[in-house]
Amino acid sequence: MRSGFASLLIVACIVGIPFPIPAADADMRYRIQRDLKAYPQSSAKETLSSLIKAVEAKNVSYVLAHLADPDWVDARVKDYGDKFDVLLKESTGKLVDDPGTLKLLQRFDKEGEWETEESRAQVKLKEVTERSIYFRKIGDRWFMENHYKPGKNK
Repeated sequence: MRSGFASLLIVACIVGIPFPIPAADADMRYRIQRDLKAYPQSSAKETLSSLIKAVEAKNVSYVLAHLADPDWVDARVKDYGDKFDVLLKESTGKLVDDPGTLKLLQRFDKEGEWETEESRAQVKLKEVTERSIYFRKIGDRWFMENHYKPGKNK
């Protein structure tokens, strides 16, 4: 009887332990397998092209799991009660459901002026002064950063 109760208590404790947040260099994040052949990230420019390719394919889960800044994604998922699907739905609305976002990303890719340092990069458009896209390097991969702060207006 005691061993049955002890086993039940151990199982209850294990089930109650939240999964650790996956590391940025993990092959699998949020149940999404990393695919550096389809979505290379060896430079900031390459990461922007991969981001566009993923958005065109409506693969926002891959954007969040492997192309976006992992610290930002992990913090947002935590804000949503460890529910990746909530962030996915919000991001899909911004990246896929608004066709203007993809067009703007494509303009940054084609017409953008790059400023690149060892572990940071930024791409700007001459006539779009209020927006830039930022990237940071973690290990040997580049990730898009999110500098948007909710509640802050221009």
